[in-house]
Amino acid sequence: MESIIPLVAIFSPLVSAFLIKVFGLDLGERTARIGMVSLWIAALASLWTLVLVVQGATIRLVLWSIPSGALDYTLVVDRLGAVMLVLISLVSLLIHVYSARYMVGDQGYVRFFALLGILTFVLLGLVTSGNLLWLFVWWHLITWLLAALLAFNSSSPAAGKAARRTLWIQGIGDAAFVCALVLLYHAYGTFELSELFTRLQAAPAVLSIPVVGTEFYVASLTTLLLLLSVMTKSAQFPFHIWLPGTIEAPTPVSALLHAGIVNAGGFLVNRMAPLYGLAPTTLHLMFLIGGLTALIGATTMLTQASIKRTLVYSTMGQMGYMVMECGLGAFALAVFHLCAHGLFKATLFLNSGANIHKARGEFKLPPVAGVEEAKSFSPVTWATGFAVTLILPLTILLAAHGLVQIPLLEEQGSVIFLFFGWVTSSQAVFSLYRLHGVASWKVSLTMLGALSLIGVTYLWAGNAFTHFLYPAPGEAAGYFQAAEWNHSLFDVFVIVSALLVVAAWIFIYGRAHGIRLLMPAWVEGVRVRAYVAFLNGLYVEDLVRAVGRQCRRT
Repeated sequence: MESIIPLVAIFSPLVSAFLIKVFGLDLGERTARIGMVSLWIAALASLWTLVLVVQGATIRLVLWSIPSGALDYTLVVDRLGAVMLVLISLVSLLIHVYSARYMVGDQGYVRFFALLGILTFVLLGLVTSGNLLWLFVWWHLITWLLAALLAFNSSSPAAGKAARRTLWIQGIGDAAFVCALVLLYHAYGTFELSELFTRLQAAPAVLSIPVVGTEFYVASLTTLLLLLSVMTKSAQFPFHIWLPGTIEAPTPVSALLHAGIVNAGGFLVNRMAPLYGLAPTTLHLMFLIGGLTALIGATTMLTQASIKRTLVYSTMGQMGYMVMECGLGAFALAVFHLCAHGLFKATLFLNSGANIHKARGEFKLPPVAGVEEAKSFSPVTWATGFAVTLILPLTILLAAHGLVQIPLLEEQGSVIFLFFGWVTSSQAVFSLYRLHGVASWKVSLTMLGALSLIGVTYLWAGNAFTHFLYPAPGEAAGYFQAAEWNHSLFDVFVIVSALLVVAAWIFIYGRAHGIRLLMPAWVEGVRVRAYVAFLNGLYVEDLVRAVGRQCRRT
């Protein structure tokens, strides 16, 4: 009986898609009810599955088996799979409910709900596959369904162009995934994940390449290939250029893409965690790629005028953080991050549709902010405000860290987590200072109270999630150790980054008070050029278009 519950969760969206396809023309817009009922069933079954997995053990079910064993389909619902079942079904349910009214009047109403049901089914199949070959099948199906949803509006040339670009970029990652499959099967002779991980721990394989005259560890080579697949699916720089095209799809589709599909990279790394634990070089590279993506995404987000493009680059930045956490060995924290991101980004995208509709009906120009005169400079006042902005958030985070009792100096991932928490919290405090119209002691206390609560909750949840997903003694600690940098290099990185943050804060505070702080004139020119460059996405899309035109000419 217990093994049937996850099957109900997985196949309910597929059944709804079939019913919509058969009866859609007769039911018209009432087809949305079929999709909503099926997702309610899937969501409740997913929650029930999560309870069963927490109380018992991993659910394993062989759906079919053949003599060779390579194509056996094993459904595996462990704690990671159960969490992802709940996340996907809840987000899809939210989007179904929203779309029932949002898509009214669209000619593709019936087709939309059929595609949405199929995509939900494929995502649920992906997170419960216990066979690497079938996991790739789901992974590749997502690529085609993603392109189909992006091209949903067939009358829009921009939508078709976005779909084609997505297809070939995702195809690069899928090809890398195939190469990783071939290498792993050649080295270990199985696609079954549990058996593969057992053989990995028993004897790490080495691949000899006579032409090159060198040897490679299979774990390192395959994780690099899988990293390329993660980069394309989770929009890591420079493979993020398909992500802005998602705004051409209907808003509910954009919500599902940004709340679900781009998170697939974090899931894949966690599913293959024992393999990544044997490849420290790949983890270090993952940290650098994720950090660069987070920096570029967050900076580009600040320059965008379109609400949807702002959310697009916000997603890119968040995916960078997720991959960076994986690169630190904080695999469980990355899953917690993708769950939080999936829920709030779905809400933001759905809300953006309502805001855009409202803006079209009530057009108003934003008020022109007056330019404040440079205030008299008081070193004591300025230094006090600056110190409070930087020191108070760090004090709160350290206190929260002590309450949760996470070892601070034993794990580099913990230090990086605190570092980014400090930067983000300091930005929140500074933003409060800039809101002159609402600045008061009540607002300030509310802000600090919320900051303290969020810090404690996030640290506690991250720590609890680590023990929840990786309960085996020493497993999570082993991933942190595999991702460790050289300690001297790590210390230099943290110190230099902290000094750059403090210098940037001094510059920002100086500008807020009308003080140049001995900055040379050329700095303003660099700032303007950098703003324009990030406004245009560092011209990566322009470069790709230029290369495409050149290829067509030749």
